[in-house]
Amino acid sequence: MSETLHLSEPLRRLIIDHCAQTLPNEGCGLIASDKGGNLVGVYPTANLDDSPTGYTVPPQEHFAALSDAESKGWELSGVFHSHPDGSAEPSMDDVAAALDPEWVYLVVGLSGEPVIRAWRIRQKEIKEISLI
Repeated sequence: MSETLHLSEPLRRLIIDHCAQTLPNEGCGLIASDKGGNLVGVYPTANLDDSPTGYTVPPQEHFAALSDAESKGWELSGVFHSHPDGSAEPSMDDVAAALDPEWVYLVVGLSGEPVIRAWRIRQKEIKEISLI
């Protein structure tokens, strides 16, 4: 794990709280970074799938997050979602759906104490990113 990202406690708490509120379904949202690549924003969204095993960020909420991030000089740099009964590792469905090789994929494991882990998924290859 050569790449490292910093996730502040307030952003970490926002992600976990949002995912806990969506139980028993997966929670999801988008994340934003500043020009230096630091995670600076979280955009909790609805889950169009309304499912415990899949997620889709609503297009209108994606656009709203993109507009807000760009107005602050940030860029959307990834997505987060939860696994209500699983670990914080990408599933095969997550890997298949990962289309942007530059994005960070945060997975929240809610089986037991909540855990967030970060991943890059490029051409179906999964690489964990150190998350501080």
